Amino acid sequence: MTYAAGVGVTLAVVVILVWWLMGAALRGSLETTLRTRADGVLTSLENQGQAGLQETEREAPGVFVVLFSKSGSLTDATANMPEGIQPSSGSQTIAGRDYLVLVQAAPDGTIVLAGADLRSVADTQEALARILIGVGLLAGVAAFFGGWLLAGRALRPIGRLVDDASTIGPGDLDRRLSPPRRLDEIGRLTLTLNAMLDRIADAAGRQRLFVAMASHELRAPLAALRAQLDDVDREDVGIGEYRVALREAQVDAIRLGDLATSLLELAAAQDDGRAVARSLVDLRELVSAVSRGLAPLARQRGVSLDLGVPEADVWVDRIRIEHAIGNLVSNAITHGGGPATVEVRCRIDGPSSTQVLAVDVLDRGPGIGTGSVEELFEPFRRGAVPHGPGSGLGLATVAATVKAHRGQFGAENRAGGGARFWFVVPAGGE
Repeated sequence: MTYAAGVGVTLAVVVILVWWLMGAALRGSLETTLRTRADGVLTSLENQGQAGLQETEREAPGVFVVLFSKSGSLTDATANMPEGIQPSSGSQTIAGRDYLVLVQAAPDGTIVLAGADLRSVADTQEALARILIGVGLLAGVAAFFGGWLLAGRALRPIGRLVDDASTIGPGDLDRRLSPPRRLDEIGRLTLTLNAMLDRIADAAGRQRLFVAMASHELRAPLAALRAQLDDVDREDVGIGEYRVALREAQVDAIRLGDLATSLLELAAAQDDGRAVARSLVDLRELVSAVSRGLAPLARQRGVSLDLGVPEADVWVDRIRIEHAIGNLVSNAITHGGGPATVEVRCRIDGPSSTQVLAVDVLDRGPGIGTGSVEELFEPFRRGAVPHGPGSGLGLATVAATVKAHRGQFGAENRAGGGARFWFVVPAGGE
């Protein structure tokens, strides 16, 4: 309806404008004719000195000429002069008819009036109006139906797109929109939506896998706890069995707590977790805090920590970066292969506004194996010792933290044995 109204208004404006311009052109042409006629009569009066019209001047179809004396009395006129004409220029209405009048004065005071009936102009405008209205109506109908057909053809792919999209539910994430026939705007929109569905399906698949693996990890300590409680749920159980069951239950409870903490850290480190809260952090103090927190584990494993950290301030999310470095160092201590040294190396690269923080954690353990490096940073992956201690969430938390900081991470085997885990994050000032 809006399109039809717009077309109608446009055609109406065009019709009125053409009609008005034609009328103005016809009146202008008529005025030129009257001026030429009056000039001719004035020339005859001046050159021949006569007081009236010549015979040739009385024969001018459609134009009448009237002579008035200086006092305003009528002295001569052509036969087609309307009764009651006045010696004044402009439009005059006499007996219901409109006339265009042009008045000029001779040097002796004689007034020459040339006029013409405007009926011919009005008839021409009426005929033109009928033609324009007819053409306008035809053009309007053609434009309306043409626009309706073109709009329907243009919107038909969108209709199919909407129908396809409405059938895709949470359980149909493997379905995609029908491939486009042409790579126009609708085609590019379809490809973009299909790419978005791919990302959603991938995220949903990862989420289902994460939940399944988390459930599996939780099931083992919970089953062990239940078995231990069932074992001591007897009347003949001695105090020694109670103590053994209590120690084993404590170990399982600690494992459950560590797993829950790792899951919470991973959820917070994800891109869709809490926002990155950058602040100015003393890098050496941050790494020292990590070292102090892991000192008991290092002593238990016979591992010494070698810190190489410059004195520098960096703009990072302290909690996330502290967890990331802590997870890398804890992973190196746990899988370092017995008494050894775990090296932590930090450096600052680039100018202050675009500087980056680079962190390397090096150990002399069994290395990362021959598998894909990307798989190491996925949840519940344990690298070269797949059944070792830990929940397999530490490196996944590191990856999520670095991604949230828009940085990079990786791992590689060291020459002579061991592994190098690293990440680089922007740490420039705001």
